[in-house]
Amino acid sequence: MRTLTLALLLFAQAQTYPLPFERAGTTKLLVNNRVDVWDITWLKQAYPTHRHIYDFAGVYYTSGERIIVSPEGVRSPNSSVAWDTFFLRRGLTHSEEGASEQPLRAVFVEFREPQPLGAVDARTSPPAFPGISGRQLRDSDRVTVWELAPAPGPSGLPHLHARDAVIVAFTELKPRVTFVERGTVHNDEQTTGADRVFAFEVK
Repeated sequence: MRTLTLALLLFAQAQTYPLPFERAGTTKLLVNNRVDVWDITWLKQAYPTHRHIYDFAGVYYTSGERIIVSPEGVRSPNSSVAWDTFFLRRGLTHSEEGASEQPLRAVFVEFREPQPLGAVDARTSPPAFPGISGRQLRDSDRVTVWELAPAPGPSGLPHLHARDAVIVAFTELKPRVTFVERGTVHNDEQTTGADRVFAFEVK
C-alpha cells in the first residue's frame, strides 16, 4: 500500500497540469511584471485539474460553497465567507467545482516573483503606509494584507509606500484595482465611494 501511495505521489508530481486561469468565470483585472490580479467566480460546474505556479493571496467578497478535488480524487467540501482573506503557496494542485446557487466570488493576487524583493527605506518622513487607517489582517514572508478605512477623497496627509501594493476597492460588490509602486509618496489610495478596501503589500 505504501509503495502504491508513493507511486501515485510521484505520478502526480510528474504530471503537467494547465494553469488555473483563464477559465469560465474569471476576468483579469490587472497584470504587470509583479502581479496578476483576477476576479474569480466559481460557477456551478466542474473545472479541470490545475496547478498554481505562483504564490497568491486574495479576499472573498461573497460567501459560497465549492468542492475541492485532489489529484488523487479525494473530494473535500469547502465553505468560504465574504471578506475573509487568504494566502497560499505555489505548487497547489487540485480541481474545483462550484456548489452554490449564488456563486462564491473572490479577487486573487498572484505574485510573479519567486522571492521577496525587499522594500525602500521607510524610516524617513512622510510616514509609511498605511498610517492609522489600516488594520492588519495577515502577514507572511510574501505579503501583508490590510483592510483600509474607505476615504471620501484625498486625506491631505502624504504617506510613503515602502513596498509595491495592490489596492482592491469594492463598491456594491464590484472590485476596482490599483497598483502602487514602492517608493510612491501620495495622499490618495483612490478609494472614494468604496464600501470595503483591502491592500496587499507585495514583499
